[in-house]
Amino acid sequence: MKYLYNILIVVFSISIFSCEDFEEVNTSPNDPEVVSSNFVLTYVLTETAKLYTGESGISSNIAGAMQYTQKGTQFNNSGPNYYAWSNESWSGYYNVLRNNQIIYNSAVEQDHAFFEAVSLVMRAYIFGFVADLYGDVPFSEALQASEDIFFPKYDDQKDVYVGVLSDLKKANELLSSVNTSNSPIDASADIYYGGNPDKWRRFANSLRLRYVLRLDNKKSEISELNLESEFQDAAQFVFQSNDDNAIMEYIGTTEDNAAPGGLLRSSNPNFALKPAATLINQLVSTSDPRLERWVNPVLRKWDTSVSEVTTTTVTNIFGDEYTVELVPTNDETLDTDLYVGLPIGLPSLDAINYNIGDDDEFFNPERNPHISYLHDRFRMNYEELVNIKLMTYSEVQFILAEAALIGSYGVSGSPETYYRNGILASMNDWNVIQGASSFDFDAFYNQPSVDYSSASNPLERILTQKWLSSFESAEAWFDWRRTGYPNLQPGEVTEFGDALPIRFVYPSPNLDPSYLVNYEAAINKLEVTNFVPVGQSKDHAYSRMWLLQGTGKPW
Repeated sequence: MKYLYNILIVVFSISIFSCEDFEEVNTSPNDPEVVSSNFVLTYVLTETAKLYTGESGISSNIAGAMQYTQKGTQFNNSGPNYYAWSNESWSGYYNVLRNNQIIYNSAVEQDHAFFEAVSLVMRAYIFGFVADLYGDVPFSEALQASEDIFFPKYDDQKDVYVGVLSDLKKANELLSSVNTSNSPIDASADIYYGGNPDKWRRFANSLRLRYVLRLDNKKSEISELNLESEFQDAAQFVFQSNDDNAIMEYIGTTEDNAAPGGLLRSSNPNFALKPAATLINQLVSTSDPRLERWVNPVLRKWDTSVSEVTTTTVTNIFGDEYTVELVPTNDETLDTDLYVGLPIGLPSLDAINYNIGDDDEFFNPERNPHISYLHDRFRMNYEELVNIKLMTYSEVQFILAEAALIGSYGVSGSPETYYRNGILASMNDWNVIQGASSFDFDAFYNQPSVDYSSASNPLERILTQKWLSSFESAEAWFDWRRTGYPNLQPGEVTEFGDALPIRFVYPSPNLDPSYLVNYEAAINKLEVTNFVPVGQSKDHAYSRMWLLQGTGKPW
């Protein structure tokens, strides 16, 4: 379902919403001091999705770290490729939270259970994500400028997670008995679920599973909650199919509502963004059809079977046709595959010349024809399979698979059942089963490198397939930090040593003494690792936040 979301909006003042009931709010569109909570909700949902994909989409630092993509010959590619991560602003998240607070305050005042529950889910989603990225963050004192709290403290990361789970539990309780006839949400305003409370309830509980598992390594330090009971309670009402996925679809009619890779958002197609060799090699090794949804064949394929350049047409299992030139070679150092990824962390000149061999044709370095491009769909303003995935049924199935493997969360059923369902759900999400002319899922699954029963390390098997299903999602990074799987290795060029980064650096600190006190208190609780250069601030991408301290993960 698609909704128009190119909404121009300012950051609202909370005070102007303190006294209006919902009927009046929704019938006074021209009053400058009254704005519909439905209108504010649309802003909250769209901005949250756009902020999330900005941090986790295929061109992000996280996508580079998780080895989905590399930025090839693109200018200033050291951030994603060499992990030279700098300060990241969180102002966008807190702007959305301020607007979300408007919805919450009005809902509580007017006893509007549906709006209250949805605002709790979104508050939990955003605060949880910010804590995931940074560690300790402003939480309990945040959003209280009206109370003259301009420099809120950074709450302990643990306390933020406890608050997130508390909000989600309350949202579940509200949504379990909400009366939509008395407290509806405009279907066109709710761009995730069209005003369906059951869908929101499944989203809330699925997020509860995500955060309980996030805390699995630290559960001995959390006395406020019984995580096993939280998990069992939430698991009763979670995503049941891809129809429950929390997604936002692009429209592709204006710059505001188009996908990032399309010409409406970018004046030039981004051919410098390459699929990473790690991703392609994994997909090729198992003949995974998602490869052909995500990646194009090379334009010029090195080939030992031809004696002159030969043009051929390649048709994939989805019926997509590509013109490929077969170029003769006897050079065993060249990659002769039809799908070729860019290796991780190459020096810039090596990246420019990768797999070029002795080809004397002139090519724009961004358009090296001997390396695959990302699929054309990622350079379109709109494409039916490209959307923002905040959480999916596939993720829930992998969570249940891991929880069943752990054994203490009361999950009925075998880890393998959930694991298999997770792979199948991801393939269905990318229209593999329905769209392929010839694909046997059972044959794919029964490969020793895929089949759960063949795994010597079941956890690694689960997390490797979850990593694939998390393409375009930050969850892969969070799972890798927590477990060390999949076993991703950095490239030959890294900024701070032979390891992948584990957190975002706080926004540049405000120099006001009141702010600095809180900032210093937060960074002093970070744990410096060997990858933080001597003399540099503890506020570093290689310092351990509370979530990772004492776990020995991911390295």
